[in-house]
Amino acid sequence: MRKIELKLIGKHYEISIGDKLTRQINNFIEAKNYSKVVFLLDVNILSLYGKRMQYLVKDHEIITVPGGEENKTLEQLSYVLNQMVEKKLDRNSALVVIGGGVIGDLGALAASIYMRGISVIQIPTTLLSQVDSSVGGKTAINFGGIKNIIGTFHQPDAVFVDTSFLKTLTKQDILSGIGEIIKYGFIMDESFIDYLKGHMDTLLQMEPTVLEHVIYESIRYKALVVSADETESDYRKILNFGHTIGHGIELLEDMGLSHGQAVAAGMIYESIIAYDRSLIDKEYLGEITDLCGKVVTLKAFTDNEKENILQSLSHDKKNEGDSINMVLPVARGQVKVIDRINKEEIYDSFRSVL
Repeated sequence: MRKIELKLIGKHYEISIGDKLTRQINNFIEAKNYSKVVFLLDVNILSLYGKRMQYLVKDHEIITVPGGEENKTLEQLSYVLNQMVEKKLDRNSALVVIGGGVIGDLGALAASIYMRGISVIQIPTTLLSQVDSSVGGKTAINFGGIKNIIGTFHQPDAVFVDTSFLKTLTKQDILSGIGEIIKYGFIMDESFIDYLKGHMDTLLQMEPTVLEHVIYESIRYKALVVSADETESDYRKILNFGHTIGHGIELLEDMGLSHGQAVAAGMIYESIIAYDRSLIDKEYLGEITDLCGKVVTLKAFTDNEKENILQSLSHDKKNEGDSINMVLPVARGQVKVIDRINKEEIYDSFRSVL
């Protein structure tokens, strides 16, 4: 087992990475001496790992909710909060969240507002949630057709990244996680780009040594960013490379793309904008396109889809006033938040040049 410590002004916690961490999780919970512990589980995890969940949950109570982006709603949040009230959690209780990014975001948000905040422990079960959403304290639900518009910052007491959960992932789930992994190379370490290019085939096959390395490095990169800017006032915004356009693509009903695949597509289109602005050269644009192309195959958008993507940009949290802000690559392994991106530039990025 490997560990990464995330040191913040108000809280320090560890991210533990390894295979079959049930004993370590149980030991941590017992040592914390919470007044009560309730587990929030993705219903699919319960069906896939019933016996293991039995050993992990022990005699604690559970709440089950369905995963999937369509369940990241105010209604599901209300259901979880009602269950927490019924199970009589108090301010010294803990909510242990086991599932993918949707369950992690939903559960952490519930923990952050219940009694003005109780402890939460994250046990992410998808590649995407292990390398991204479980680390850093962001919580959110979707509302009014806008992604992650309601949320808080609420850091967990601990994160346990158990790679044994990844054995049951679908191919799309794997691609989704790799979409976020690729991002870390583009935003802060060109040597990681080289590693991914050289090991992409084995990563796609989930070879254990390569997999554990990229998970560890991805979490290390994110921890460095979050420790420098916990509440995304400035530097942390670089983690949103690909997300501005990507979120708009993800909301298109007929595309059928996972979050990480939509982010990979967003990185391509946002890199085209950077190229059009002469921020990067054609060679680097090609490198970004090729690596992201391992995760997603781009399809031509209809005019209506283009308009829907553009409309979604007006709700992006990086914006200030009416100005559209976007994270763009400016050199190999470097990005920068650029303001005043106009809609014509975005529309032009959808052209068939790839």
